[in-house]
Amino acid sequence: MTTATLDSSTHADAALFGHDATPHLVALHPVLPETGNDAQALMRVYRRQPATGHLHTEDVPFYPFFFLSDMQLLRGFPRQRYRLKTLAGDNAYRYLVVFSTWQTHWDAVRHIQHISGDRQRRPEQLYLILSPTQQYLMQTGRTLFKGMTFDDLHRLQLDIEVFASGTFPNAERELDRIIAIALSDNQGWRHVISGLALDEPDMLRDLVQIICDRDPDVIEGHNIYAFDLAYLMARCERYGIDLAIGRDGSVPRPFASNMRFAERTVEYPALDIAGRHVVDTYFQVMSFDVFKRDLPGYGLKAVAQYFGLAADNRTYIEGHEIAHTWQTDPERLLAYALDDVIETERLARHLSGSAFYLTQMLPMTYGKVARTGPAAKIEALLTREYLRQRQALPQRQRGGGQMRGGYTDIFVSGVLGPVIYADVESLYPSIMLHYDVKPASDHLGLFQHLLRSLTDLRLDTKRRMEAAATPDERGALDAQQSSYKILINSFYGQLGFSRALFNDFSEADRVATTGQEILKRMMAGIRREGGTVIEVDTDGVFFVPPPAVRGEPAERAFVDQLNGDMPPGIRIGFDGRFQKMLSYKTKNYALMAYNGNMKFKGSSLVARSIEPFGRQFVEAAIALLIQEDIQGLHDLYLAVYDRIVRHDWHVQDFARTETLKDSVEHYQRDVAAGRRSKAASYELALARARQTGQPVHRGDRIAYYITGSSPTLTAFDNARFAETWDRAQPDENTAFYLKRLDEFARKFTPFFRPEDFQQIFGPAGLFPFSADGITILTATRTLDP
Repeated sequence: MTTATLDSSTHADAALFGHDATPHLVALHPVLPETGNDAQALMRVYRRQPATGHLHTEDVPFYPFFFLSDMQLLRGFPRQRYRLKTLAGDNAYRYLVVFSTWQTHWDAVRHIQHISGDRQRRPEQLYLILSPTQQYLMQTGRTLFKGMTFDDLHRLQLDIEVFASGTFPNAERELDRIIAIALSDNQGWRHVISGLALDEPDMLRDLVQIICDRDPDVIEGHNIYAFDLAYLMARCERYGIDLAIGRDGSVPRPFASNMRFAERTVEYPALDIAGRHVVDTYFQVMSFDVFKRDLPGYGLKAVAQYFGLAADNRTYIEGHEIAHTWQTDPERLLAYALDDVIETERLARHLSGSAFYLTQMLPMTYGKVARTGPAAKIEALLTREYLRQRQALPQRQRGGGQMRGGYTDIFVSGVLGPVIYADVESLYPSIMLHYDVKPASDHLGLFQHLLRSLTDLRLDTKRRMEAAATPDERGALDAQQSSYKILINSFYGQLGFSRALFNDFSEADRVATTGQEILKRMMAGIRREGGTVIEVDTDGVFFVPPPAVRGEPAERAFVDQLNGDMPPGIRIGFDGRFQKMLSYKTKNYALMAYNGNMKFKGSSLVARSIEPFGRQFVEAAIALLIQEDIQGLHDLYLAVYDRIVRHDWHVQDFARTETLKDSVEHYQRDVAAGRRSKAASYELALARARQTGQPVHRGDRIAYYITGSSPTLTAFDNARFAETWDRAQPDENTAFYLKRLDEFARKFTPFFRPEDFQQIFGPAGLFPFSADGITILTATRTLDP
């Protein structure tokens, strides 16, 4: 097998940052010819002059390309229309095919589809990078934002408010007009285009002029793709107005797209704005929650409060109250809209730094970096360097898959304390570096080079961050080290991802198996010293320390002592101490810190999708259980029971919010085939689509409640949108929600004897409740780790 070494003749960071160091590139977009015009492909590049702040624009030649594994697929295609480069190495995609025009490029792709007999999709012999801008950045080695700080970007925030004549705003309905367009930027400018002063067409024209005059590099909004921009496009079309907000005077180019967040896929109507980036903070919030899993919701107000970004005097208006507020107190609505963009700017500043610094490395635009998953980022880095060194690309492994995963198990359930959490610092990256893990197809050794370089960069940046003189400098360095961490933590996933070009299932299994062995060695050391292992969770262990180990200094010393059993390159870190832990099931637990703060993990314990009153009940019950307050548990149950019976709550307390994980077509096929029952969320979404004419997308969130009088009923026949509930005439199903309360209470059955459980979580009886004699059960499962 042919091997090669990483070419270090250029800049040492070429593999990470690209081999062209041109600074201050803020945007680019393809200059697309008229249909059928076989003209030289061009890329328009926008570069800011640091001294003046002026933007310099240049159209540069660009050569579209793709990779092929079988040149027979180009037989019959005119040879003079393309250039061919045979790449080095034994990997599958040995041929680089280059064109002068987009027309010829796509003619060749269609020719290959015809020859292969598959006109519906790209054949596996073809590796095609769809994005013209990504092709250009890979080909040139350039990246955006080099030599810039995050504050060098001109970022504009946008939010619209709509008067809904029905239950939901419908851009196709004449009366559902835009009544306010709030704008702000990171230079302190704020403005509201008011429907009090202008009719809707003039508001839209004013918006176009303002964006062109302010000339931002980035347009930010919360749910801006699915709502604000889509609504603006539709209303402009109604009035025959061009939403010409591109830097070249063009209108946005819409296209369907989707993003995956752990187990959830969200479809949305994306769009490109020439010369500008679009960043949707809604997606940034969802990406954040993939790792944290503790956000109260994804709405702007909830998230701003979670991060501490909401102003004390912030104006709040519920969605269903917007039309009424506009009619009765329009100035309050205008203030509300302005507060929305102010919070959006703060949220984007808080969450966008990592994407900004990743853009300095990756051959992607800023907007694409913000909406692209981790595997695609690693693949882009690898592909760019293989292209630069003219090395053949591998074909992804097909069939089979990764067999081993992270080590998770539970050994004790109940309430325990004190508790230490010790984890292996950067477990998987450390294993990959120390054991020289890399894809078999990576003949350049680039996988290891990138991982080691990023690790060194992150450590250096963290040292600089600790020595930073100002909060601004510290924040910028923190965003940089976070961007490196995102990539570092993506390498393992690249190995096991079935669609990744450089995947290697056996190497992914080697990492997982080694990780399990390390954790088992760690647990053996804890038990040998008299500690009690409670749970192991992928890269760390919760345990009760030995009786002689009390107080933080002693706990830290004990964890450090465990490093004596670790192999070279692996280090155990002290990652937390807790007064108490409720151990429930694997990856489901609650922790109480020494200051009384609570942390919850696991959908079996506290599911995100349940009704808010249920989540609040379970969280409050856990806190009481950890404090061993049995009387408090009983009082809590009675209080919630009483609220339900007296309708003493708001629809936000009992409405359930569900995400549509499948397309409507998939759902309807499954229902018709008997593979699933009808679901309230989908049936309501379909009803709304019929009412508004707007399509239903995967990832849409539907909030609803249950009406009727029976505790057992078909939910889809008795579901209503949360917005329709009327506090003056409450019609929620009391019997149904009392049943739900009992279902939530049953989560705690493992911790009590059956007769005790019935007393605690039952309505008041003839005799007063007494907690005397009731104890919390602990179950221990002894396993050889």
